[in-house]
Amino acid sequence: MIISAEWPGYILDVFVSEGQEVDEDEQLMLLEGTDDARTQFFVHAPEAGKIARLLVSDGDFVQEDDELFELMEGD
Repeated sequence: MIISAEWPGYILDVFVSEGQEVDEDEQLMLLEGTDDARTQFFVHAPEAGKIARLLVSDGDFVQEDDELFELMEGD
C-alpha cells in the first residue's frame, strides 16, 4: 500500500524508518502546509504494518498525491 500526501507542503519531521513496524493511526510524519497560516498536519498510518520504503526526507516539498511511504503487511 502506498501512502500519499493529501495536501501540498514541506516535510518537517519523519518519525519512522524503513523496516519499522507501525500501528494503525500511528503518526508517521509532520508536514507544514502552504496556506497562509502554514498549518501543520500529521500523516497517519491507515492500518498496521511495516514501512517497506520511505520515499521522502525531512525538508522535501511534496505535492498533493505524491508518494510518501510504502506500507506492507506486518510480520
